[in-house]
Formats: sequence, C-alpha cells, structure tokens
Amino acid sequence: MTASLSLIKLISVAVLLINVTACNSNSQQQATSEKQVITENQTVVTDSQASPKPAQKTGKMLIEGEETEIELKLYEQPKLFNTYFPSEDFLVESKTSEPQKEVKFIANFGGVKNENAYIQIVFPQSVKSVADVKKLITGKNGLMADKKWQIVTTKVNDKRYFWALEKIGFSKNPDIIGDIYIGDKNGKIFYVITHFPIEYADGFSPREDLILQNLEIIG
Repeated sequence: MTASLSLIKLISVAVLLINVTACNSNSQQQATSEKQVITENQTVVTDSQASPKPAQKTGKMLIEGEETEIELKLYEQPKLFNTYFPSEDFLVESKTSEPQKEVKFIANFGGVKNENAYIQIVFPQSVKSVADVKKLITGKNGLMADKKWQIVTTKVNDKRYFWALEKIGFSKNPDIIGDIYIGDKNGKIFYVITHFPIEYADGFSPREDLILQNLEIIG
C-alpha cells in the first residue's frame, strides 16, 4: 500500500512538472510572438515615415500669361537623378555609353514626336572638374563646334536652378535656340541641354522649366 501511494505521488509530481513546463513554454512563445508583433509594427512606422516621392503630382506653369495646371510623372534614373515631367508631352530615352550617361526628354506634343525639341541631361564619366565639362562643351573640338551651335549669351551663377553654375545660350541658324546649363551637385558634375525650334518657345519653355525646377541630383 505504501509503495502504491509513493508511486501515485511520483506520478502526480511528474504531471505537475510537465504542466508547469508547458505553461512556461507557452508563456515564452507568447512573449516572443508579442515581441515580433511590436518589431513589425515599428518597422511599418519607420517605413511610413520614410515615404518615397509620389509617382505623380500636379504642377503649375504660365502660358501666355495664364497659369495652367498640368499633371507630372516621376522619372528616376538610379544613382543619378530624379525629376518630374509632363508625360503626355514628352517621351523619355536613356543611353549609357563609355564616355557618358544621358537621359533625353523629347517633345511629343499632340502625339507628334519632334527630335529637334528636347531636354537632355548628361553625366560625363571621365570628367573631374567643372572646367573639364566646359571644355567638352566649348572647347575647340567640343559639343558647340560639333553641332555648329553659336554662343549667344553666357551667364555665371544663374540662380534660376539651385544646381546650375553657368548658363550658355546658343542658336543654330535662325530656327533653333536653346541653353546649356553646367551643374555641380552632390559630387556629380553634369550638364543639361535644352534645344527646340523657335516656334515651340511658348509651349516648350514652361514645360522645360518644370523638369529643371524638379531636378534632384542623387549623391
């Protein structure tokens, strides 16, 4: 009888220990699960605070003295720049070669593409200074000579765009006009060409301005 009682007590103690262990294990799992939920919530909050640029936004421009709203679309070139542009009015082409990386916004007004009306953003790969870029543009065998563009005006420290150091106005024949902006921002030296037929000026210039005002160079 005594042996039976001892066996019953041992079984009871064993069952009690198993229950206690199970309770502790459940408590630890619940605590771990709760910790994971908190971590996930914190991650969500962090991600929401670091909100990306919106894919679209509304811009305003002046055409013939009247303010007009226009829908703009985000364009991103990884590790180089981003900007907004009127996607209904421009086609975008990008090109990477050994000497440079470039993106061109080509006018497509009314669905008609015009290769002579564009904004071109160029990042030369081999340059080390602003002087190097200027030589590429205005040097003896530079861009201006190659394209047969004539310099009309030169303006240093043009404050219209925060990234621009110099603005060179040019023309070709009586029909084509444009500007070249030399920029230096966030460790990147680059230049921007605007090029269009003179009859495009009223519609092209305000749209060009939106693209360049929104231009952000990525460091």
